[in-house]
Amino acid sequence: MDSKNLAKIILLEDEEEDEEVILWWSSQREDFDRLYQSRKEEGYFKILMKNHLDTNEQTFREFFRLNKEQFQFVLNIVSTDLKKKSTNTVHDPISPEEKLALALR
Repeated sequence: MDSKNLAKIILLEDEEEDEEVILWWSSQREDFDRLYQSRKEEGYFKILMKNHLDTNEQTFREFFRLNKEQFQFVLNIVSTDLKKKSTNTVHDPISPEEKLALALR
């Protein structure tokens, strides 16, 4: 076998391996995305904040060590720094309110 044919075979094998890696990576990515698709309805922030803490001022204060007005004040100060734009990879980024809640906790 001459060197040109050997080089062609090696390049074809390398290209096939690249395609396999891309297919594997994209299949792994789909599983990751499905895990977070219901974050808005079933996530920490939705269940805890919206269903429990928003209705009880005392529990909110005990949980965050701030009352709701203080929470909103801090959020207004840092929200522009915490805000992330939607991108091709992150379609629904975590809101500044959620980030602040996690940071305070």
